Amino acid sequence: MSKAGKQVMDIKTSKGLAQSSNEELRAWTDKGWEQAMREGNYDRSREHLNFEIQRGGIVTPIDKSRPLTRLMAENLASRGIKDPNEGLDEPRYRTVVNFIFGGSTERMRELAFGNQEVDFESKKDNEHIRRMPEIEEWAKDIYRFVADKYGEENIISFIVHCDEKNPHVHCALLPIDEEKKFAFKKIFHGQNRVDFKNYMLALHDELAKVNEKWGLTRGVSITETGARHRSTEEYRRWLANECVTLEAQMDNTRRALKDLNVELAIARRNRSRSPQ
Repeated sequence: MSKAGKQVMDIKTSKGLAQSSNEELRAWTDKGWEQAMREGNYDRSREHLNFEIQRGGIVTPIDKSRPLTRLMAENLASRGIKDPNEGLDEPRYRTVVNFIFGGSTERMRELAFGNQEVDFESKKDNEHIRRMPEIEEWAKDIYRFVADKYGEENIISFIVHCDEKNPHVHCALLPIDEEKKFAFKKIFHGQNRVDFKNYMLALHDELAKVNEKWGLTRGVSITETGARHRSTEEYRRWLANECVTLEAQMDNTRRALKDLNVELAIARRNRSRSPQ
């Protein structure tokens, strides 16, 4: 084992899942992949190493056929819970807690790739790299940590990316309490900044007990250091995802415009043929 690394845990809330779905699932077209690799730190030749953990702690390939928005809708429907943002012109309620779990780059790469020689710079020629069982076992421990603390039924997705520079987990969680109500402030002690800060400090301590056996120790949280919430790499990843999303929207708009032009041409032709 390499020298001990530091654990990473980041939390962001959102009012839905639409923007993150394609990126986390890697549900991109070839053009989308080109854009993402050009702007971000993605390596398509390592995409085969990505995986997700489903109910019961089962490791599986990522299911790209079901968008995260659909998974969330199905989860809520099966439990008879209404999305408070449904029907609103603009979403107002924090319905998703987005976790990122990981650690120091050297240690996370060791868990994911062992002693294999991986080319992290060229973003290609890594199709032969195998995923190590250690990254799966670590991810399952983190999954159990989240499931035990917040309820497995509230986990929408738990995806592990090994195709970026630092392997990490994306977990989308519904902040739903025992009364089947969305309750972010109640669950995460977010009534005020002081309570939330203390809750997060304690959460880092709890996570450190899970990560100890994996050579990841408790770091200094951003609530203690006052560091900026989004790293440069995360910002670049967000920009890449935005570009891909806009590109997809443009493609859809072009197709819709083409269809309208065809309909317009047919209408004009029919009009010219009709008796005056």
